[in-house]
Amino acid sequence: MILKRTHLLLLALLSVGLYAAGPSLEAKRIAVIIGTNYKGNDAGIPPLDLCEADAKLMEQSLKAHGRYDDAKVLLGSMVTASRIQEAMKEVAAKSSADDSVFFYFSGHGTYQRDSNAPNGLRNYIVMFNRPHVSDKELSDWMSGIKGKITFVFDCCFSGGIVQKGRRGVGDIPVAENSPGTVIENGGNDFYFKDAVLIGSSDANETSIEIRGSVNHGVFTYYFAQGLNPANGDLNSDRSVTLYEAFTWSAKRVTDHAKKFNHKQTPQLRGNASGYVVTGQVEPVKPPVQDNKPEKPEDNKPEVVTPQPDVSPQKPPADPVQPADPVTNDEPAVVDNGPTQQGGFQICTTILKSRQAGPTPLDPMVLLKKKKLGDDVRKIRVLLSEKEYKTSIQWLDENQFKAICGEQVPLGFYSFKEKVIKNQVALLTVSGIPAGVHELKIEADDYPVIKEVLGVEKRQTGKMLVVASLAGFGTIRGKVFYKNFEQPLPGQEVWMPTTMTTNQQYKMKTTSDGAFWFLNLPPSRYYNIKASFLENLDLDNKQLEVKAGAVTTVDVVLSRKSVKE
Repeated sequence: MILKRTHLLLLALLSVGLYAAGPSLEAKRIAVIIGTNYKGNDAGIPPLDLCEADAKLMEQSLKAHGRYDDAKVLLGSMVTASRIQEAMKEVAAKSSADDSVFFYFSGHGTYQRDSNAPNGLRNYIVMFNRPHVSDKELSDWMSGIKGKITFVFDCCFSGGIVQKGRRGVGDIPVAENSPGTVIENGGNDFYFKDAVLIGSSDANETSIEIRGSVNHGVFTYYFAQGLNPANGDLNSDRSVTLYEAFTWSAKRVTDHAKKFNHKQTPQLRGNASGYVVTGQVEPVKPPVQDNKPEKPEDNKPEVVTPQPDVSPQKPPADPVQPADPVTNDEPAVVDNGPTQQGGFQICTTILKSRQAGPTPLDPMVLLKKKKLGDDVRKIRVLLSEKEYKTSIQWLDENQFKAICGEQVPLGFYSFKEKVIKNQVALLTVSGIPAGVHELKIEADDYPVIKEVLGVEKRQTGKMLVVASLAGFGTIRGKVFYKNFEQPLPGQEVWMPTTMTTNQQYKMKTTSDGAFWFLNLPPSRYYNIKASFLENLDLDNKQLEVKAGAVTTVDVVLSRKSVKE
């Protein structure tokens, strides 16, 4: 049996020592673990089933694998605003910059309109009885705690919280007389400055709990296992970093949810590099295996096939996606041969032809593109600054959907009076040492793309990388009816004519309500409209598109199309 967690079920605050700096002898590991099922409350709060079980599991995992022996546990009716505030004050009083602090909340969450809130809505974690605790209050109480801080959410729509978006349950507040609203996700960091945030699902996804063999929230079940070095230690250095625990658990959460025809995609934001969560406090560099060749001919010098030059245009000032890639603080990986290696399939929106993309108006640029011919873009992949041989397969829209699971409208381009369908690159890399890597993708006419890549030995992972041409940006989002439980497939989404391209952007949403607009010129004046409501203003501000960045939005309509 599975249940959808249509409420905020888990909030965890995790602070772990920074590996590169080296923990002091006095460094402490402190935990505040909170969970309530709301059974017996007198405020009319709907009861839950597995929040307290999740809290107990996290306590056991932290003590067993992370030596978080200083743990305060609040369960059931003990979960009140005053007790949480007092617990955080106690942590602030005894914590130091080298300490590891873990704060865990399991329960409901909600929000309400608030004109004083930076994004117009105030998020709350729900106590056993009123008053509840707002995001601002929690951030304020946290400000006195020393050390590195990370929030982990196992809850519906937690990706929105991770991205500092506005999320909760029930119908989305829409201004009176408005046909709908546009919600921008991943804007400014209003609260929890310098914290790392992890969410159990994406901004528009629900998080499920499963009875029977799991008997927990599916994310907590796997994340707790990922804290065990027997599972989460990808690079065999006897320690588990936050990236490693997240990498190990996220894939399993997604795969397990698929068995129930459910989409759940854990999210991570913030500089988590080098955070040793469990296992040995100071990672040990794994010994290099002796891989001497058995045959004399194997001693011949390796023949390296020259790679084609990649000549991307000079990228914008800050073209990197995402904003917080892995840094050198993450423990190094060691190549111990094929048995300790894995692979990755990287689905990209990098267009095949150098003629593809928006049609420029500058005659000099047009002349330059014409001289290029219908050339195929060159692509280079580096992991931890080492170039890897990469297989490139060019996919059309249907192939991309079949292999990558996303239906992205790829469009067309024209060359020598011919109209040609666009294709995008599927990059397959093998022989990658297990561990956490910084992925770099360099391609003609694209900014350098950076991502974090966690590789498991003897496993092939898959990821989606959204990129627009150098000097351009992307808008991606989903359309819903009233709340995030009801995506609207087949809904036309429209944008005004964009500058320099002299073309309209309009598409129908996919089966899960998704839409994409790639290669948009930077501007602060984009608007999104639902086609049947083109002449009606949605309740939203103008959207900004930055070069090399992805602007993520949700469109929530309070009216359905009259055609239905």
